[in-house]
Amino acid sequence: MSQTGKKNLVITSIALYFTYFIHGIGASIMGQYKPELAAHWGAKALSDGTMDVSMVVSVIAALGLGRLISLPFSGPLSDKFGRRLSGIIGVICYAAYFMGIAFAPSMGVAYAFAIVGGIANSFLDTGIYPAVSEIIYKAPGVATMGIKFFIAIAQMILPFVLGATVATTAAGLTSYNMLFYICGIAYIVLLVLVMIFPLPDA
Repeated sequence: MSQTGKKNLVITSIALYFTYFIHGIGASIMGQYKPELAAHWGAKALSDGTMDVSMVVSVIAALGLGRLISLPFSGPLSDKFGRRLSGIIGVICYAAYFMGIAFAPSMGVAYAFAIVGGIANSFLDTGIYPAVSEIIYKAPGVATMGIKFFIAIAQMILPFVLGATVATTAAGLTSYNMLFYICGIAYIVLLVLVMIFPLPDA
């Protein structure tokens, strides 16, 4: 492979890692806004004045359901049609999930989008993991550790991101679901990169 080709694949791997960076932030934000989401979806206040967040917990659990539904066919699809298609499906589903949760008017709609989010996770795992391993083929263990690293960095900065979001929300500059919009838009940008950047099997 030429030096230019190797350089292009390194750039590709960084873009692929960023899909998990956004995942690392997005995987936790629904849990951070349980009262706000519950109120938006019509939950009742409890006797102690707090919001009943059980419906939000159910929606979060739907992420696991979506992953279970898609795992049996996401891997074979990735192997047969390539990492790019699997990555594209995962990124599209994640963008739909974040935007859907932000706009969802009810628990039922949010539950459906959470299943889509679980499907996204499954397709990212079966597309991005093998793709970075194939790019960094001389050290596949390091390649997969990079994914964990990007997730860890995202979760490390999450408290600061949440703090800034709370401050702007309290000031009336943004709404609680701003992070959902940001993550959704970030995945749309990553979709373009996954579609156009070179991959080992494309």
